[in-house]
Amino acid sequence: MDNRINLTGIVLSVMPVGDYDRRVTILTKEKGKIAAFARGARRPGNSLLAVSQPCVFGNFTLFPGRDSFTISEVKVEEYFSEIREDLDSVYYAMYFCEVADFYTKEGNDEREMMKLLYASLKALVKGQMSKRLIRSVFEIRTSVLNGEGPMLNECVLCHEKIQEDKRLFSVANGGAVCDRCKAKLPASDLRSLNPSSWYALWFIGNTPITKLFSFTVSKEVEDELSALSADYLFSRVKHKFKGDKLLEIIGG
Repeated sequence: MDNRINLTGIVLSVMPVGDYDRRVTILTKEKGKIAAFARGARRPGNSLLAVSQPCVFGNFTLFPGRDSFTISEVKVEEYFSEIREDLDSVYYAMYFCEVADFYTKEGNDEREMMKLLYASLKALVKGQMSKRLIRSVFEIRTSVLNGEGPMLNECVLCHEKIQEDKRLFSVANGGAVCDRCKAKLPASDLRSLNPSSWYALWFIGNTPITKLFSFTVSKEVEDELSALSADYLFSRVKHKFKGDKLLEIIGG
């Protein structure tokens, strides 16, 4: 009896196992994050050599096991090979995959996270947005998908509606703070943002993922979003990603 299953997914990470195998972590549409073994994938000429790499997107035919899967074959729809031709893009892609790996779980509905990762990788390939802005969009939308997106139109402390020209942003508290409540917080936590930055935050949190990487901003707004998004993500998870250190080296 053939018990193979077909799953659509993106490879998040790959680890060598034994002399010739690879352990592959895949974010799938149907089963969330899974672990699968690519037997013999490190042998020259093996059919799984090219497809068991980070960022590969396609349809995976798998044999289910007790704790993991074994890859039978892969029909690749996107290698994202253009990313591998640019070292900076590689660092960004690895960071996106690492964050997605951290946030997702087996058995969860991770379709939105998978769509966000795919769209972020596509944006790197297209090159129509700066890599820093793509990262900011990815980080902010990841927080939103995790139910921790920033509160923008009312005070996070008193929940009163805020006039747009009277609000400050508190990273530690997760959003806008009114003129009255700002005295309760340390000045180091409060940020004054350009009106266009506030709108960009709203756009990133509310726009369909398919249209998310379709805008441009001024350098001032990009700088504000870049400074805010990484700090905001870290404040929510209290986890330092390895890929973040690589991006610091290249100024990303």
